[in-house]
Amino acid sequence: MSDYRFAVIIPTDRLSHDQILDAADALGAAGCTDALIRGHSEGMELLFERSANSLQEAIASAIANIESCGYRVLRVQMEREAISI
Repeated sequence: MSDYRFAVIIPTDRLSHDQILDAADALGAAGCTDALIRGHSEGMELLFERSANSLQEAIASAIANIESCGYRVLRVQMEREAISI
């Protein structure tokens, strides 16, 4: 298994402190304990470092975890250095 780093953007309205805590709890319970949550101009950004057999598996499992909480994924972003050419 390898570790893959990527960001997932989740569109949300501006969240209160309590809503942020609730989101962190829900995402953690859904399996996103390998992600950091931070604000983003379009909502929330989850910064993942996920172990998986492939990048596709890492991203697919992260999206499944996020969507199981009722959130919608807007997009996945990666740093150029994380993409092998």
